Amino acid sequence: MKSPLKIFRIKPEERIQAAVALIIIVVLNALFIWRLHDLFMQPGFGPYWKTFEHEYHLSGYDPLTYLGVTDWDVVYQVYRHPLLAFMIWPLYQLNDWLSSLLGINCVQYLVALPVIFCSLYSYIFLYRIHREVIELGRWDATLLTAYYFSFAYILLSLIVPDHFTISMFLLLITLYISGVCIKKGREFKWWQSALFFYITAGITLSNGIKVFLSGFFVNLRDFFRPKYLLLAVILPAALLWGTATWEYNQFVIPKEKIRAEQKAQMAKQQAERVAMMTPDEKRRFEAKKAQREARLRRQAEKSGTPMEDHGFLKWTDITTSRWQSAYENLFGESLQFHEEFFLEDTLVHRPVFVDYRWTHSYIIEGVLLLLFAIGIWCGRKSRFLWLCLSCFVFDMFIHLILGFGINEVFIMAPHFMFVLPIATAYLLKTVQTRWLRVGILLLTLYLFIYNGYLLTTFLLSPIHVVL
Repeated sequence: MKSPLKIFRIKPEERIQAAVALIIIVVLNALFIWRLHDLFMQPGFGPYWKTFEHEYHLSGYDPLTYLGVTDWDVVYQVYRHPLLAFMIWPLYQLNDWLSSLLGINCVQYLVALPVIFCSLYSYIFLYRIHREVIELGRWDATLLTAYYFSFAYILLSLIVPDHFTISMFLLLITLYISGVCIKKGREFKWWQSALFFYITAGITLSNGIKVFLSGFFVNLRDFFRPKYLLLAVILPAALLWGTATWEYNQFVIPKEKIRAEQKAQMAKQQAERVAMMTPDEKRRFEAKKAQREARLRRQAEKSGTPMEDHGFLKWTDITTSRWQSAYENLFGESLQFHEEFFLEDTLVHRPVFVDYRWTHSYIIEGVLLLLFAIGIWCGRKSRFLWLCLSCFVFDMFIHLILGFGINEVFIMAPHFMFVLPIATAYLLKTVQTRWLRVGILLLTLYLFIYNGYLLTTFLLSPIHVVL
């Protein structure tokens, strides 16, 4: 490619569907902004963390990006998202200027811009994967791309002010470039791998492994050359780890020291107040304390028991049911919303597992997985499909084996669910029948209508603002 930016040029055959996709994405974002408009457009700001925490609820997605763009700080866990805080810093600067100029918080509008961009180009790069890498016809490539975006948490990702949409965009562009390299016999150059790893892992650390997998499946044995390993693997990994460590020491440790001092001071003051209480006041105080501890225990039970209480293993889970997680959450909620506890947070009110009201929801889930499984068989000789499956298997390892985020695994769908339509594309390429196309079209329409109705109904319902 003569210019790296050339890859973002929309091709003539993509223009109509890109325009349709953009309209849908913009409308959904407009509805989302409208729904929460009164929360963030108040003159005279704050306290924002309280407002975000109590009023913003969108499944398990956090309002950290809104918080960081409103009042910048290292709001993300630095070893899981080393670069994310710095990537939103320009938006914070722009929001700070606009806020001083207009007297309102423009955070929703500014965060929507990268979300819309990444959503649109996720659509475009998935279409190109189907069209240019797997070599489907235009109609089939369009159908399977729309099929992907009819999935519940992919449709939801189009409005989520979190890092998942950005991760989806970066993963799909990585897979597209890898697929083109495999098809044309090109090398995945070391500087491409280093750059993609540093940015992709900087957004979400675990996704950096998929860049290394791309380098391996494209370059094969050449991946293990000392020069490539040094420059494409060891160097960017060391640089990112150094960035995260510097960020932790520079921004997190000072805040932790302040919080520890404040906690000790509050404990001392509370002990003094308790000592001065009457017996009745002490009983009421102990009752409230017991309720608070019970609530924390219930939240801990939903989070499961970790392998260890420190390091990266503190985010694991060895107690939550893997089987139930697979059919209710991983391949359930990710693809079809549950109507009960719709978009509620597992750590607040939503149970870890929610049943569907109708049996046909499970039948639809089974059909989607059947298409996926047969597609794997049809594409079993494709190196590109094995690259996509290796990324999927890695995610299944960290979620289903280690239990990372297993209690709300559906919110991670943008990291791996694209493997379903990609595998199904090999089935469609192998079995060129009208009935298969009609079946996938009916599934797509059903998912769009079902998931879209629930989502738009939610977005059109006003919320009660408590400031």
